[in-house]
Amino acid sequence: MAETSTGATQRRTLSRIKAIRDRWHTKRHPFFTEFGKGRLPLRAMGLYMAQHYQFVQHALPSFGLLLAKAPADVRRAVIENLAEEAGVTAGHGESHAPHDHIEDIFAFTRAAGLKDKEVRTLPMTPAWWARSLHYVATMRNEPVGVILAMQATQEGQQVALNVEVTLPAFVRHYGYPRGSSAIAFFEEHAEADEEHSRRQLELCVRYIDTPVLQARALVVAEEACMLRWASITDLYRSEVLKEKPVLPPTSRGNR
Repeated sequence: MAETSTGATQRRTLSRIKAIRDRWHTKRHPFFTEFGKGRLPLRAMGLYMAQHYQFVQHALPSFGLLLAKAPADVRRAVIENLAEEAGVTAGHGESHAPHDHIEDIFAFTRAAGLKDKEVRTLPMTPAWWARSLHYVATMRNEPVGVILAMQATQEGQQVALNVEVTLPAFVRHYGYPRGSSAIAFFEEHAEADEEHSRRQLELCVRYIDTPVLQARALVVAEEACMLRWASITDLYRSEVLKEKPVLPPTSRGNR
């Protein structure tokens, strides 16, 4: 049977969204390639997760904005996602019991040498702030299909990042075999986000059904990917290149 015009358009749109995700895929960022080779202290990855914790404090509540305008099929997917995050249910493909993803973050940051208070009070870098604000603004202002396209490029990166980079590095270079409680977050998202991003892509094409919405989805998705890349660059500059932040002068004569 010949493919319909709508089906062909949806396939092209999905291909373009995936191409944006892959163009900016952080598994190829120098920060992660250095970590993958065992060249970074574990604390550097701990700081990454601490910044991620701060990001989640803004991003996770914004799911309520999506729920408020989502149709029933999207609403169900969002609720299931939130239930997994909170440890109410287990993710798809998991053989273990449900667990709170925030607690998984702290299990790792403790292993990386960070105190809980340090993680909770860590100032966000400029790019992490920008990424967080862009995510919340997208949830608040954009149509459902555009939101889902953006989310798919973010959660969709977690699978290859963890399967190809972080988990092998933990085993080979940092002494954490698969199944270690300290790296549960990375194992969880290597599995769960494959299903999440698949569903997000499947749903988004239902709701970016005009050329205008399709074009907007590509713009917003690429903005999110660029900001994700920039947020890792902030860590690369501080933890790998050891650059000092450029701050305004504070002496009285320069005020």
